[in-house]
Amino acid sequence: MPEILSQEEIDALLNNLDKEEIAEEVEEEPLEELVEPKKISVYDFKRPDKVSKEQIRAIKNLHDKFSRNFSSKLSAFLRSIVEIEVVSVDQMTYAEFVLSLSNNVSFNVVSLSPLDGNAVFSLEPDIGFALIDRLLGGIGESSNINRPFTDIEQSILLDVVRQAMEEMRSSWEPIIDISFEVVGQESSPNVVQIVAPSEIVVLVVFEVKLGETTGIINWCLPVIVLEPVLNKIGTHDILARSKKATEDRIEDIARTLKEVLVYLEFRLGTAAMKVEDFLSLKEGDLLTLDKKVDDELPVFINGVEKYGVKLGRKGYNKAVKINRIIG
Repeated sequence: MPEILSQEEIDALLNNLDKEEIAEEVEEEPLEELVEPKKISVYDFKRPDKVSKEQIRAIKNLHDKFSRNFSSKLSAFLRSIVEIEVVSVDQMTYAEFVLSLSNNVSFNVVSLSPLDGNAVFSLEPDIGFALIDRLLGGIGESSNINRPFTDIEQSILLDVVRQAMEEMRSSWEPIIDISFEVVGQESSPNVVQIVAPSEIVVLVVFEVKLGETTGIINWCLPVIVLEPVLNKIGTHDILARSKKATEDRIEDIARTLKEVLVYLEFRLGTAAMKVEDFLSLKEGDLLTLDKKVDDELPVFINGVEKYGVKLGRKGYNKAVKINRIIG
């Protein structure tokens, strides 16, 4: 007699069948391939990078040269050892640059002719007052003075800024011949606005050491002003132009040296005598020198012994014959 299933057993079988079908459907679904997440770079549209990394490196190399040359020039000018080095080169908004400055700075506005616009060369109070102290005969101390620069103090610092601009022109010459000229001086960064606050600028920060005093000089260049020459600013281009400029300079120096007059001195000999005999010398007296007629005589060029010669005559003129070259 066949076994009859109860309703509970039928429900249990149906539930088991449903679970098996669901499991098979899950197994048949294809596995999704694992995809590596893409690398995402953060970009701030409020602060776009208008200057490439290569151009930033080139600008740093350019101002490294400036810092070396200007430190030598300033050391000679102050008669004291000055060390200058580039601390950083960054791009930021002009508003951020102004906020990074102290309230009391020597704020120098510099024109960049033939480029259309201005730059800023600012000296922080610590190094500014140290330079003034040295220029006025001191040892170059700032004594932690924190007050605005007076008009007289700004005029004193103007000599330093102008010398810096001369060296800046030499450093930029491989790229473009810029006439850096100071067109304004202020003691507060909030008084002058050379570009809109949102404009991007390149900020070169120099650390200056004068004796025991260390301070900061900021050099702010608006990118909108540099745009006409940005494509010329590159590490390889600058090196190539610098090499060409150096070669041209060497040729100019060699060409100039060929026209320089030098002083030749022929020494016939020497003699030693007492002061009494020297005072009694008169016209017609003969002096016996330490050289014989056939002895070789030295020839000096600008005080440096260069040739050994024999004395003789050519026609009616006295002459010398070069026997050997010294050095």
